[in-house]
Amino acid sequence: MRRLAPLLLLAAGTVACGEDGYWVPVYPDADAVSGTDAGAEADNAAGADADADAGTDADPDAVPDAGPDADADAADIPDVPATCGFGYETMFTYAWHDPGAGTGAADPPEADSPLVARIAHAEPLPPFVWNLAVSDGAKEAPKDIVMPGYDDTMPLFERAEDWGGGTRCYETPAGVRFLTEPEAFDLYVRIASETTGVAFNGSPGRRTALGLRGAYPGTFAWHGNRPDRFNDTLVLLWIEPGGRKRVLEFPVNTDTGAHDFGADSSSSLRPNRRYRYVNGWHRTYNAWHIDEDGYRVRDDHNTNGHWDSDRNGWLPPPGADHDRTGGGHNIHMGSVDAPLGSAAVGVWSAGCQVIPGMANWTQFIRNAWTAEGDRVDYFLVDVRDIPPEVWTGPCVPDGSHACPFRIESFPFTHSGDTSAVATDAFDVYNCSTADESGPEVVYVFTIDRSGTLSVSVDAVDPVDPDVHLLDGDEATACLARAHIAFDYAITPGRYFLVVDTFVDAAGTVLAGPYTLHVDLR
Repeated sequence: MRRLAPLLLLAAGTVACGEDGYWVPVYPDADAVSGTDAGAEADNAAGADADADAGTDADPDAVPDAGPDADADAADIPDVPATCGFGYETMFTYAWHDPGAGTGAADPPEADSPLVARIAHAEPLPPFVWNLAVSDGAKEAPKDIVMPGYDDTMPLFERAEDWGGGTRCYETPAGVRFLTEPEAFDLYVRIASETTGVAFNGSPGRRTALGLRGAYPGTFAWHGNRPDRFNDTLVLLWIEPGGRKRVLEFPVNTDTGAHDFGADSSSSLRPNRRYRYVNGWHRTYNAWHIDEDGYRVRDDHNTNGHWDSDRNGWLPPPGADHDRTGGGHNIHMGSVDAPLGSAAVGVWSAGCQVIPGMANWTQFIRNAWTAEGDRVDYFLVDVRDIPPEVWTGPCVPDGSHACPFRIESFPFTHSGDTSAVATDAFDVYNCSTADESGPEVVYVFTIDRSGTLSVSVDAVDPVDPDVHLLDGDEATACLARAHIAFDYAITPGRYFLVVDTFVDAAGTVLAGPYTLHVDLR
C-alpha cells in the first residue's frame, strides 16, 4: 500500500466531509476492491453521515475551521490500494509464450499492394437472426436491431454493465484512481484525442468507441499483447441528450485470431488513429461496419494471431508479417463460451474487432446503435503510445523523449544542436546498423490523412546527424531513416522523428548544429 497525491484530471477518490471540516478522500477497503463501482457504498455512507453531522441549520457558504487536530486526523486517511485486484494475469491463460526480443536490423518493408485485400469472414453464420426492439427515448418508436442467433455461456462482463453511480477502480501509470463515470469519460476522450490528434465529436447522441490494444479493461499497462485472447479493451462513449456522459467497457480483441484464413486474408488494424465506421451490417446482422477502404494494415502472414515485428517481438512459426493495404475490418461479435480467460479468438476474427459472447454483444449494440447509416468514430490506441502528458499534465517541449518538440503543421522547419542536449537513449535502430550512440533530439506529430512525408536534415561537416521516422517511441519501431533525406508514404497515426548523432569508427561523436525540414503532401 502507498499514499498517492491526486494528479491532473485524475480524481484520487470520492470525497466526504469529515467531522473536523476538511475534505477526506474515501476509498473502499483494499480487500474489497473488485474493479466495478469500487467505493460506491463507502462514498454513499460517508456522504450520509456527513449530511447528518452538518445539521439542517448549517450555513452552506461557511468555511469550517479545520481545528488543531486536523494534521493528526489527516494522518489517518486510508492509503490508496496498490492495485485494483483485477486478477487478470491469473484469469488469462495462453497457448503462446511471450514474444522474443527484436531481431536487430529488419528486412526492407514490402511495398503496399495496390489492390485492397479484404480480411476473411470465416466464422460460422448465425443459425438465425431476430429483431431486438430498443427504445432510446429519442424516437417515437423503438428501433429494431437485427441480432445474430448465436448461443453461448459467456456472461456479461462486469464493467460492461450500466454504471449506476459511484466510482470504478483504474490502474493508471499515475497510480490507482477511483473515477466517476464523467471522470472516466473525460479521461478516455483525452486519451483518444491526444494520442491521435483528432478532436472528439461530443455531439449529443453520437457514439464513439475507443480501443486500447495491449491493456485489460480498467488498466493502461502494456501486457505484451499475447495472441488469440479477448484481452484488449473497447470503450463505448456517448453523451445523452440531457448531458449525461456515458461509459461502457468491454473485453475485445484488436488483432487477428490464431487461424489460417489463407494468403492475404488476415491482418490487424494499425493503432493510434481514428477509423470511420457506420451503423451497418456484418454478414447477416447489424454491427459497426468500417466506412473506409485502402488503409494500411499488418498482414498476419504466419497466422499466429500476433503482430510480429521488431518492436512487438516474434512468435513461431517463422513468417514474414508485413504491411499491406486492407479493408473490411468490422466491429462484431464472437460466440465463445466462458471462461473469458481461456476463450480463444480463433476463427472469429481475421482482423475485425470482436466482442466475446451474446450477452456482451447485446449490451454493446443496444447502446451503440442509433440508426442504420449513422456515422461513428473508432479510435484505436496502442497503450504504450498514450502521451505521458495524459498522466502528468502539460510539459514544455525540449526535444527529449519525455517531452518532444511538437510538429503542429506542415511545412515545418526547426534548427537545433545535438551537442547541446543531454538526451541519449537510442544507439542502434532496427532499420539500420549505424552507430547512433550520440545525443538525439525527438519530435512528435499526428496526422489524420495519408500522403507523402518528406524529411531532410542539413548540417555542415563534420557534424553528422541522421534522421529516423518511428511509429512508437522505441528504437525498434523505426520505419525509415536517412543520412540526409527520405520520402515515406505515410498513413494516419502518431509518429516520431528522431535526429540522432552518428559516431564514426574512431569513436568520434559528430554532434553539432542542424536544421530539420518536414513536409506532408
